[in-house]
Amino acid sequence: MPLQISGERHRAFTVIRIVGEVDKTEEPRLREKIDEALASGSPRLLFDLSSMNFIDSCGLRLLVQASSRAHRCGGTCALCCLKPSTRRLMRLTGLDAAFDVYPTLGDALAEARPESPATVRLP
Repeated sequence: MPLQISGERHRAFTVIRIVGEVDKTEEPRLREKIDEALASGSPRLLFDLSSMNFIDSCGLRLLVQASSRAHRCGGTCALCCLKPSTRRLMRLTGLDAAFDVYPTLGDALAEARPESPATVRLP
């Protein structure tokens, strides 16, 4: 499935929804959407991964960089709606400790207690 990326404002967040596969060839498109969100003065990023089927190391690096950039701007970066395979990958790489992870988009927007709160803040 070709990658589809959308970004829209919901309350204080820019929700970036990823549909399909994030790999090295699609990384520039996702980077562009992240740059756009951060340039608009909205350092509160929320990635909806409910329809993401795959992410490689380039995509993971991009999420980590987005988190770091958002935090440097005084914002946040969180993930929601992870599929079991994505959740497992985040746990195996240790990145589950770097992001607040919410079970649903509604929980994230309500800023309910995350199922996996970030314990590590990236530089």
